[in-house]
Amino acid sequence: MMDGANQFQGPTSLWWVVRHWPALRKEMTGARGYIAHRVWYVFPLTLGITSWWQDENAAYRFAHLPVHRTFWRWAASGRKTRGGWLASYQYVSGGPLWGNGVESMMDRLRAFVPPASARPPRPPAE
Repeated sequence: MMDGANQFQGPTSLWWVVRHWPALRKEMTGARGYIAHRVWYVFPLTLGITSWWQDENAAYRFAHLPVHRTFWRWAASGRKTRGGWLASYQYVSGGPLWGNGVESMMDRLRAFVPPASARPPRPPAE
């Protein structure tokens, strides 16, 4: 899973992203290894995306596709964003979480995540 966000410099920058989002979404959903995504927003100028990929290599292949690179060239060209972040998470063990609409996402991820069990979660390995 990849999770990231940008805080935009102003409404004009945010509007640029909204206008160009359909092309990025098409590229992402057509990329090899894509599973699913969710876009999120925090008022007033932060926009983020959480995306699921078959593996880390699939996510990095997408990052080098033309429309995604156009987005980053634009963002890095100066005074478009105030900052951002990107985090990569890898499924190691456990089972699905429930609540807050997670069930619909789990329907998409069933091929990649084992079914929930009645056992309590294991503590992380030290």
